[in-house]
Amino acid sequence: MKKLSAFIILFSVVVLSVSAQKKLYLSQNPIWTEWEENPVSHPVPPEHASQPAVRLLNDVRIDYRVEGGYIVKHSTSHAIIKVLDKRGIERYSTIMVPLNRGTKVPVIKARSISPSGKINVIDRKRILITEDNSMVVIPVEGVEVNSEIEFLVKEINANDNFGKVHFQYDEPVAHTRFLMSYRKNMLVESKSHNGFPRLTPEPLNNRLQYKTEIKDIPALLPEKNSFYALHTMAFEYRVSYYMNDNEEKIKLNTYNNLARKLYDENYKLTNKEYRAVNQFLSSLGVLANGNDVENIKKIEQGIKKHIVLYPFVDYEERKEVIATSARRSMSVYAAGYEDSRNVLDTIISKKAASHKGYIKLFAACLTQAGIPHEIGWAYDRTQHKLDTKFESWKGLDYTVIYFPEQKKFLSPLSKSLRYPMIPVVLAGSKGVFCTIPQRGEVTGGLYKVRNITPLSEKETRHDINTSVTFTKDMDATIDISHEWYGYAAADMRSQLPYVRPENMKKYVTGILELSGNPADILKYSFTNEDVSNYYTNKPLMLYASAYLSNLVNKAGNRYLVKAGSLIGSQPHMYEEKTRVTPADLLYPQSYNRTITINIPKGYKIQNPDAVRMSADYLNGELENVISFTSDYRLIKSNKNGDKLVITVNEKYTQLHFPLTEYERFRKVYNTSADFNNVMLILVRK
Repeated sequence: MKKLSAFIILFSVVVLSVSAQKKLYLSQNPIWTEWEENPVSHPVPPEHASQPAVRLLNDVRIDYRVEGGYIVKHSTSHAIIKVLDKRGIERYSTIMVPLNRGTKVPVIKARSISPSGKINVIDRKRILITEDNSMVVIPVEGVEVNSEIEFLVKEINANDNFGKVHFQYDEPVAHTRFLMSYRKNMLVESKSHNGFPRLTPEPLNNRLQYKTEIKDIPALLPEKNSFYALHTMAFEYRVSYYMNDNEEKIKLNTYNNLARKLYDENYKLTNKEYRAVNQFLSSLGVLANGNDVENIKKIEQGIKKHIVLYPFVDYEERKEVIATSARRSMSVYAAGYEDSRNVLDTIISKKAASHKGYIKLFAACLTQAGIPHEIGWAYDRTQHKLDTKFESWKGLDYTVIYFPEQKKFLSPLSKSLRYPMIPVVLAGSKGVFCTIPQRGEVTGGLYKVRNITPLSEKETRHDINTSVTFTKDMDATIDISHEWYGYAAADMRSQLPYVRPENMKKYVTGILELSGNPADILKYSFTNEDVSNYYTNKPLMLYASAYLSNLVNKAGNRYLVKAGSLIGSQPHMYEEKTRVTPADLLYPQSYNRTITINIPKGYKIQNPDAVRMSADYLNGELENVISFTSDYRLIKSNKNGDKLVITVNEKYTQLHFPLTEYERFRKVYNTSADFNNVMLILVRK
């Protein structure tokens, strides 16, 4: 917690996701009580009777105060949820309440009320807070249909100057109440999203407040290929100005402030730190006049392989080191300690760092190696959109390093990724980057908002090559190879080291999606599993042979071959409901598949044209931005039997499709699912 004067100068980013969800279906003018001593069960709004659950009350309160010379934010989340069927009971068997970063939680209450009015208070000892202090976990047991679940969570935060409160969920909210109060010498700017009313601050007892009550917020159901959080009703705010005792108006929390914060935290080193960094670079083989890209790789590989990253650090004044996979105890001279004393030399000698220490080491190494770079904070594209007219730090949760000469990015805290790969949720996002020169005077702006350009669809691919052979009994076996490039390889490369050998066949069976029986896998092998292959985008590869008992069905004197299943199961968007949100994809990608059907001698494919499909989407410049095409060619042979070679190509280069273009997008997307149903008929000549 920082003093009031420090609050004016420097502000830390705190995630405010007060996901309180509550609602009371009461009279027109209810009397609000924070926690009723004798609660009663409330009637079900008739229009919501078919829902799994309804939020009767959603009450969110935020209050900025000055306490003992500190500016502190108090937040309250209070919810009453009525479960109306077994789906609702299952959904709320455990309630997860997100917490703000760096929060204290002085009050947690939870209880359930049966339809008959029986109250079951949930023991505080059974309510957990996750180790990283990001979530309250409330177990709910013994709930029946038409029961109510109620919880109250209070938080206290220092220097929490940004927030976004969501008020819409996948079930209706009967009554919403929001109140935000703050001192008159503060200016809090706000922004409303997706139909939430625009609020104007009102004076009250020498303070200002935002206040609203809303009845009947409709449910917003998740839709495929939709970033749900971007479309719910929400209220966003930022503390923008503070008036000091001399009535001087000080602008706060700008992107210039953020850039200065990034610079101060990462580029002010002691001589001892410089010496330690130079020795570390020498040990990694980083050459003073070497190729920048090669030096970037050496620095990243050296830090991520040799310096252990601990997300959570206990700072204790002792030299003994106690470590687990997630937590480390350190002395006051430890890596990441929030004091400028000899931090980097401690990180290097102890081979351990917190998130802040890790980023600072990257910055120092790149600077000493003379590699131009910018450190920035970026948004998860599925959760936030950057608005340069509303300079909020909310959601800037990912640290990214940009290399202007290479025009590529590096994710310093992603241990399972390597340059230029970054987390997929950042592909196509934006970030705020510090442009203050590491050496020399400032001659331009302090920051720049940059688009985070994703890898192209050619760099992110999933290619499959399959050969199908039939035995004399017309059973099918396949030889298949998969190649994953770019983002397509990210999940599996991070998972493979943790798959136990005895479970590997089951894992491969799930990847192939051709047979549910691991015993059908005859042999398999992976290559290029190491994350260093991201540097050259060498594909992760899987080779396998398998027996497919379910690929061929006999119908009279014909054999039905499920050729469409050989590209793996394809997602579809066959919804009958009217679409309400636009479609978004995570990253550009493409698929190239070749299927070779080795036709037994004396047989032929009766309906080869069944594999021919085509659909595409042209943008405003008439460029083909997404498409699906499948075709075939027949190779005749009198000696060994003919071959039917099927090619299937699919690409997605555009990521966002507005609601008006949804049907055109869906047509292409569903064509691959249609191909899944292709059945070839094998008959004697």
